Amino acid sequence: MITRPPSRAGTPYPRDRYVLVTAARNEEQYIEKTIQAIINQTILPREWVIVSDGSTDATDQIVRRYGEQYGFIKLLRKEKAEGGSGFASKVQAIRKGVRYLQSVEFDYIGHLDADITLGEEYYSLILHKFKENPQLGIAGGFIYEKANGRFKSRPLNVKWSVAGGIQLFRRQCYLDIGGLQPLKLGGEDWHAETMARMRGWQVESFPEVPAYHHKPSSKKRGFVKECIREGAMDYALGTHPLFEIIKSARRVLQKPYVIYATIRFFGFILSYINRRKRPVTDEFKSFLRTTQIERLKKQFIR
Repeated sequence: MITRPPSRAGTPYPRDRYVLVTAARNEEQYIEKTIQAIINQTILPREWVIVSDGSTDATDQIVRRYGEQYGFIKLLRKEKAEGGSGFASKVQAIRKGVRYLQSVEFDYIGHLDADITLGEEYYSLILHKFKENPQLGIAGGFIYEKANGRFKSRPLNVKWSVAGGIQLFRRQCYLDIGGLQPLKLGGEDWHAETMARMRGWQVESFPEVPAYHHKPSSKKRGFVKECIREGAMDYALGTHPLFEIIKSARRVLQKPYVIYATIRFFGFILSYINRRKRPVTDEFKSFLRTTQIERLKKQFIR
């Protein structure tokens, strides 16, 4: 049962001030639907900065056209040469958008991917969750993706984690963790969640609030390459080997069966054997591993 807070279409309430940042690279196929989803929100963002990350298609033109109609939509341009490549480039694009918002007063800040659509009350409902729990630092809904022509809840959805493409932060939490950190192999959303917990904040996603993802990551970067990257990313962030083994085992039934889990675990083992340098502190690694082991103990006890 969804508890719906009172709202007025398209207007903000006191302490409902939120801003959004989107990094978009060649998203002409999806971004217009994302924009339409935001302009239809019952509570609009104070500002929405869309940073075109070296786009070469019609992304900029689409955003610019809507920006002329809706004053809260701002377009920034980031060239590929600015701030690295790959996942680090995306984070640098987001950080550029955040810097633009320094003079704007807001209570919450969200990252929104350019290939996601939301129901009209999405942000109204998530903001209500923040009001109910003062310790809630990061919140969002469950990701739905298409399978056999229908949107279904993504198998990886869990209540204790929020997908990076829809993370909404309480402003103080965002300041406490220093925002997103550019990581070569990705995992900036996972890093942000772990940092938030280290600083005493809670992280939660809510299955009753759906968000619709239209372009799965594996299709963006290639299946094998993506699997290896995910395993290497887990190692880079300090994942406990036992946790990685169980995590991979649980993915045996994820299509294509067995192959996905095997290649992903290979990416982890390869990094482990080569002792690749991690971009996180010992404190971060220790906290993450302690959390992972505690989570495994609870699951086995249950």
